Amino acid sequence: MTKKMIYLLFCLFIGQMAFSKERPLSDRAEISVLTCGTGDELYSLFGHTAIRVSDPFEGIDRVYNYGMFDFRTPNFYGKFVKGDLLYYADYSTYRNFIGSYVYDNRAVYEQALDLTPTQKEEIWQKLNESLEEENKFYVYKFIDQNCTTKVVDIINSSIATPVKVDVEGNTATYRTILNSYLNKRYFEMLGINLIFGSKVDAHSTLLFLPDKFMQGLAETKVNGKLLVPETVTVFEPEVSTEKSGISVNSMWFFSLVVLVLAGLMTQRGVRSAYFVILGLLGIFFFVVGFYSLHGELLSNNTVLLCSPIFLILPFIRKNVKIAKLLQLLTLVCVILYIVLNITSEKLLVTLPLVLLTLVSLAIEMRIAKKYNK
Repeated sequence: MTKKMIYLLFCLFIGQMAFSKERPLSDRAEISVLTCGTGDELYSLFGHTAIRVSDPFEGIDRVYNYGMFDFRTPNFYGKFVKGDLLYYADYSTYRNFIGSYVYDNRAVYEQALDLTPTQKEEIWQKLNESLEEENKFYVYKFIDQNCTTKVVDIINSSIATPVKVDVEGNTATYRTILNSYLNKRYFEMLGINLIFGSKVDAHSTLLFLPDKFMQGLAETKVNGKLLVPETVTVFEPEVSTEKSGISVNSMWFFSLVVLVLAGLMTQRGVRSAYFVILGLLGIFFFVVGFYSLHGELLSNNTVLLCSPIFLILPFIRKNVKIAKLLQLLTLVCVILYIVLNITSEKLLVTLPLVLLTLVSLAIEMRIAKKYNK
């Protein structure tokens, strides 16, 4: 290799090293937290958190986002349920970021942080380090590690006093907090309550949701000064006028459906179909409890309400002794489910399903007793 070639390679190496790290921020830089409102899609029901770095002197205006994922990931839903789906960090321009939320008609609020130049530079470096290949991917967790908690961790690591956690609406159990976002989405609420286990019945000790983090930032004081002097509304969405009446996606509507089904449970075929569905759900929840790495899905007593034993009931009616034993066993399971959830919102949310199951079992046991005489 010639000296000229060695010198050229050396220059390229030095140039790459020089540009591998972002340049320092100027004294005009600002760091702010962006909080985005809820959307219509399942993944957007709880809002979003991002962090903006603006430095007009250096021509920087970026939004760092820790909620990125790829729907094209092989076995996407399987990985999501298991708990090893990789989310990743990335950034976009502030203009593009805001434009996407305006297009989706979702609110955006901005909170500029009162930080020293040293703190701003520290956060700036951490944000860029999180984009490096070995750091940018992380395993998503519903409560412990999401787009909000990642930003919380970065900010808390650079300020003397952690962001306030015990703000209004964030002191109840995780389940109660999550349910408060789903008042008009009953079937989503029902599904979430059925699949989440006992971990979400613990009282919240984290800022894991965007608007609670925004509230915590607004109430946090560092060395006697507010961390966020002002919360600015960047975009306020148009309020849609909803039609009056019972929504299809409501507990009232589901209760009406349950009443109709309860009346049909005298039909053997309807009862059998219902028991099979309950049993299959029970197998699903049982398998997920072993399969998933999400702590929120473990220790789930929904397997008592949707017991796999229900799957057997329609097929052993002729064997009277075994049928009576399994009917009694499923009844005990449902009662145990009620007892275990007596202090949890899970019981209230799933109450129509609980009552329908008790009615179905009562009819099954009464008919079996009648034909056994």
